[in-house]
Amino acid sequence: MYNATILKSQKIKNLTKTDMTKKILLTTIIALSSMHFVSAKAKIPVCFPCETLQTIQELPTDSEIQKLAGQKVNLSYINNEYGILWMSIWNTNGRYILSDISNNTYFEIDPQAAKILKEKHNFDVETAQSPLSFWKTIGGKLVFSIILGLLIWGSIPSKNKNRDVKPVNI
Repeated sequence: MYNATILKSQKIKNLTKTDMTKKILLTTIIALSSMHFVSAKAKIPVCFPCETLQTIQELPTDSEIQKLAGQKVNLSYINNEYGILWMSIWNTNGRYILSDISNNTYFEIDPQAAKILKEKHNFDVETAQSPLSFWKTIGGKLVFSIILGLLIWGSIPSKNKNRDVKPVNI
């Protein structure tokens, strides 16, 4: 009788181990599949590179540049932006252009249009500086380097891992 009881308790232990293994396996599969589903929906905005265009100055409709382009155009600035999480990390190939009102199409500024801009609108394309804000030029780099530094600092293990804990009697 004693052997039968031991045998029964061993079967129950084995049953619970296999049941627990099945439950853990099922939970792991559900967790991994749900993580895949969630990550497919929530994407991190990354720009490598994105072409950004911003209007600098609206030109009057009676301007000679409007006649050259054949439609209403504005003076705009275009550049390639590299960024992550809406932070501009790096900007390249910045130049002034003429763009239509909706900023869907743009035209390069030829020497004739540059001369008109300089004479009539007091804007020299060749000597003008970048109109990008502090956040677009330097701010994103600062924030990105601070976050990167904190991630690196947090991943370095601490030196005092083996501290002796002294019991306190209450």
